[in-house]
Amino acid sequence: MDKIKFSQNQHDSLFLKVLNQRVNSYFEASEKSKYANNTAIHKGLILLFAYIISYAFLIFSQSLFTFYLAYISLGIITIFVALNVAHDAAHDVFVNSKKGNQMLLYVFDFLGASGYMWKLKHVHSHHPHVNIPDMDGDIKQSNLVRIFPNAPYLNFHKYQYLYMPILYAFYTFIWLVFRDFKDFFKTDISGKKKIKHPVVEYLKLFIGKVFFFGRMLFIPWLLLPFSFGQIFLGFMLFHIAASYTVAMALISAHVGETSVYPEPDQEGKMENSWVRHQMITTTDFATDSKIITHLFGGFNHHVVHHLFPRICHIHYPMLTKILKDTSEEFNMPYQANKTLLDATISHLKFLKMRSQQGILVPYIEM
Repeated sequence: MDKIKFSQNQHDSLFLKVLNQRVNSYFEASEKSKYANNTAIHKGLILLFAYIISYAFLIFSQSLFTFYLAYISLGIITIFVALNVAHDAAHDVFVNSKKGNQMLLYVFDFLGASGYMWKLKHVHSHHPHVNIPDMDGDIKQSNLVRIFPNAPYLNFHKYQYLYMPILYAFYTFIWLVFRDFKDFFKTDISGKKKIKHPVVEYLKLFIGKVFFFGRMLFIPWLLLPFSFGQIFLGFMLFHIAASYTVAMALISAHVGETSVYPEPDQEGKMENSWVRHQMITTTDFATDSKIITHLFGGFNHHVVHHLFPRICHIHYPMLTKILKDTSEEFNMPYQANKTLLDATISHLKFLKMRSQQGILVPYIEM
């Protein structure tokens, strides 16, 4: 199924109309642009500078301790750069220029991922079909974990709340080494089984990977007095640090104990309105924390992001306040975890809940 149709609801439509009016009034009254301000730009530059400094420490390391510490630092900063710069660029909201945002999208490629594929899956698949089974490209799961309620229940799923937190350590390694290639050659975006990618995107994919692995593995191997095994261990520490950092952002927003995964009927009709669907499938976390908000690029203000994806993350704290007040006024289902720890615990409870449901099936399709 390629297309879905959300239901119409007079109450929800009025809520969205009022919310839009209040958000627009905020920007008009404050005379602020909906794009990145100086704070967002300076933050992005500082993070890129921190990435360069960390890599310099890696290249000039003479001890394994500083070498591994540099890899770990690079892993964490990689995610912060992606969330603060590349994510907004993918939504064309970092700068008021489509070409400018397209150039900034190459930050993903610089960091080792395919910016083209990430935008295709995130902007054109996840946002229009958030948490809809088999249509949300960002939550396209493997058989190792049971997320969707309609997914087969396999014997080992009873332990998923124990082994998945360990497997999350390899999330970015699998993404950069395997998943990008799989997505290009076996694309399944929003129910579309076949998508013809431009040849130039394949070239960008391979050039980007060569540049990334050359920078992260082979240059250190050529320049430093460490064995390839020691360097590869550092490379894996990079991925472990990056994986857990990005996992905290991703799982907290859409995969918690209150998360739902609505499905369309046979005609593609959804039960809820668009705005209600976004709100019942998305959860905020730690919105009172300025540190988390800045480091995670406003990803913790995720409900507002789904309702206003064409506004830069730097404005989300104020928009979340408007959203909370308007949701309370209209009795709309705004959801939030107070802290990042609460969101993590909620995710583990979700894995536990899904581990106890379903019908056992004997065969695993890989």
